[in-house]
Amino acid sequence: MNRAFTLVELIVVMVVITILAGLSAMAYRGVAEDLKMSSATNSVVAALDNARAMAIKKNRYVITVFRPRLDSDGTEQVVDIVIAEWNGDSASANRGDGDIWTYDRFVPIQGMAVRTIKGGVNVAGPGYGTGDDDIWWCSTFLPANAVVPDNEPFGSLVGVLYSPEGRVVVRNAQSGADRIWVDFNRDWTQTISDTESVVWNDPNVVTSPWPSSLPGVGAYFDLEIPEGEPFISMTPILAVFNEKEFRTSVNPNDWTSSNLRDNAYTEYIDQNADRIQFNRYSGVPLE
Repeated sequence: MNRAFTLVELIVVMVVITILAGLSAMAYRGVAEDLKMSSATNSVVAALDNARAMAIKKNRYVITVFRPRLDSDGTEQVVDIVIAEWNGDSASANRGDGDIWTYDRFVPIQGMAVRTIKGGVNVAGPGYGTGDDDIWWCSTFLPANAVVPDNEPFGSLVGVLYSPEGRVVVRNAQSGADRIWVDFNRDWTQTISDTESVVWNDPNVVTSPWPSSLPGVGAYFDLEIPEGEPFISMTPILAVFNEKEFRTSVNPNDWTSSNLRDNAYTEYIDQNADRIQFNRYSGVPLE
């Protein structure tokens, strides 16, 4: 005699199928996240290889900068990887407190494709610009300030500087520059914020963008507006991390200062990021 399934048996089978489907979905999401991170890391390494090759070919200093921007609908952030070169444009100026510092102007290399990191992935580097070697710096999260200005503490631009020999360095030895910035739009004007800018049409008379009462040290590198061109914090090590995941694990409203912001990023990056280091002698990136 044929025997049909009982209601209990059908329910058990449906529960098992639901559990397996949930596990499969979780596994798929995990694989998708891994692929996204791997793709982002590969894009960074490829850009670094291009920058190193260009520095050797042109026999000049070349920098790779990770610059955020909003996508077409203004809600998601992507990161452009810009490769820029130093053409000898340097100037000395009073930084605001009587000390004379040298500033280098870099410009994007003509014809070099700009790679873009999507999917909520970002890049960070230790704060060597101010001696904060144990703190990870990363760019401003633009969506947070797109609707409400200054809604969240600003972040900084980080970059990797290659010498003419192709080695990773943190300073231009030819100019002895104290600070480096990238003129992204090549207009000879360093845009700091909505109210501050420095005209470089005549590098010999450039003045410091900083007032006599200097801001916090980190403000030299803060990206206050998307089109900003602050000084770049050079780093000999990079971290590629999932910023979208990070921001679901924190409450940015608790960040009443840039230090709290940087500490929150640092704690996450130390535990979750993919590292990119460099061969000390050749400058080749090592994953």
